[in-house]
Amino acid sequence: MNALLDLLASKGATSFADFMRAALYAPGLGYYAKDRRRVGTRRDADFYTAESLGPVFAKLVCGAAWAIAAGSGGAEPLFVEMGAEPLSSVAASACPPFSKAIALERGGEIPQDGSVILFSNELFDAQPFHRVARLGGRWRECGVRIEGGRAVEVLLDALSEPVAAFAGRLPVEASEGYRMDLPLEAEALMASIAAKENVVAVIAFDYGLDWADILYRRPSGTARAYRRHELCPDLLADPGEQDLTCHICWDGLENALRGAGFTDVRTMRQEAFFMRHAMPQMEEVLRRGDVVECGKLRELIHPSRMGAAFQVLLALRRAV
Repeated sequence: MNALLDLLASKGATSFADFMRAALYAPGLGYYAKDRRRVGTRRDADFYTAESLGPVFAKLVCGAAWAIAAGSGGAEPLFVEMGAEPLSSVAASACPPFSKAIALERGGEIPQDGSVILFSNELFDAQPFHRVARLGGRWRECGVRIEGGRAVEVLLDALSEPVAAFAGRLPVEASEGYRMDLPLEAEALMASIAAKENVVAVIAFDYGLDWADILYRRPSGTARAYRRHELCPDLLADPGEQDLTCHICWDGLENALRGAGFTDVRTMRQEAFFMRHAMPQMEEVLRRGDVVECGKLRELIHPSRMGAAFQVLLALRRAV
């Protein structure tokens, strides 16, 4: 048994969220804790994101963030990218026109001195999530245990604390076998970000649904695993070697921001965000006429590509 399986075995039967936390983030062992290529179009990567499109995405993001910062008034804020991948960071590309920018890898602390515009790309869908199933007329939490050197799904005797606190919102009329993946830790992360009063704006790129979709219209859940650009059918296979993710809940994240005093909170499709906030940067790409750059721009904004598949949550302490 490898070191990660040994660690998981020592926990006994544990929630899927705890399994995922170890499989993704255990120091030196978890998927995101290893020094390896994860993001990009190369065959040795596992998935690609908008950041894989390089300078075009970075220019559009930074141009939009700058326009948002200018609209809110005050001194120039620090541009902070949270959950940055080492080899594909927007902030690491110098991101003009900001004079101050930093990239925080997962777990990094947001600076407390001076105002911050916080940007993330597919950060919230990488947070541990809980799994529940409607069985025998009641909701049971799905957990994981190591048996015979491999991870297997088990049913926990009781709901974990986060799920128990959420249980009142689970639909009692759900059909037998209905499964849900609950992105509760993504909401907790957003609440911790929103609680930092020097964060004046949040720009979060991701993909997700609202709670109504998750609770009533997704009977198989939304969890998935990726490896070498392929969807993997077994979430428990090879812990530490594949990415695990589920759809985040947009209205849950919005509520966390509003509860912390953000007065202008809205989610829109990626194409709409760039059309509204990064038009000068898009026009510059088109004027240059570089075939490669124009192709990347099309990938970012076309509805049949990333334009509609991804959304952007924009939140401001005061309206722009």
